[in-house]
Amino acid sequence: MNFETEQKDGKLYVSIEIPHYNPNYGIDKKEIRTGHVEELLRERKIKHGKCIKKSHIKNWYEPIRRGQWIFELVVDKPAEPVIIEEEKSVKPKRTRRTRSSTTKVSTEE
Repeated sequence: MNFETEQKDGKLYVSIEIPHYNPNYGIDKKEIRTGHVEELLRERKIKHGKCIKKSHIKNWYEPIRRGQWIFELVVDKPAEPVIIEEEKSVKPKRTRRTRSSTTKVSTEE
């Protein structure tokens, strides 16, 4: 399997070519998808982000024996300064008075 990676323009280009299927020479059928490529990148400790262009290759069909995947490169962002805001004081919630306390009671003298 021919595995090549190239970084340019903030992207990671991965090109893979696999040998043609031939049972006479002991070359088994192989199929490679995006998940397999991500696994290969992890094994080789190559940091990558989200996949932009996917591909799917099979070695038993000549036109799709090679493929290219494009991944975003992971950029280490500097930590943003944390802004601490003062908490506003919370006024106690006013409760309603009951009806009986709002009615005037007449006092007779």
